[in-house]
Amino acid sequence: MQADLLPFIDWKHHPRQVIAPRERIITAGDPTEMLFLLESGVALASDAAGRGHKHPTDLAKKASGSDITYVAGALLSLLELLSLDTYRHDVLAYEECRIIGINRHEIKAMWNRDNRLAWPLSCSIAAAITQRRQTRFLM
Repeated sequence: MQADLLPFIDWKHHPRQVIAPRERIITAGDPTEMLFLLESGVALASDAAGRGHKHPTDLAKKASGSDITYVAGALLSLLELLSLDTYRHDVLAYEECRIIGINRHEIKAMWNRDNRLAWPLSCSIAAAITQRRQTRFLM
């Protein structure tokens, strides 16, 4: 899905921000109003981050089996943006990260430009995946 989304967005005209190592890029509970492209660096959505620890001591171990590691070119927490009203997991910079933010409404407008079904279908698929993952972890 990421490869299909990138050509529709002119990333040059969107704000960039540098995030220091161990700082949050996304905080669990924030509204899913912004999508972030990781332009450079490495970021983690980890179990420790999901439990709300500001600076998890095990971050230096990098990703465990249930962590998500994002590298340059990744769209951070795209499934959560498409399927939820708020982000479920923190995303922390593992090393210095340069990110580009784009408003959710701009993404929706771009997807709807060529096909009115693209946005609702993407949201529906993301919701099904998110629900399946949540159900799997509850068992």
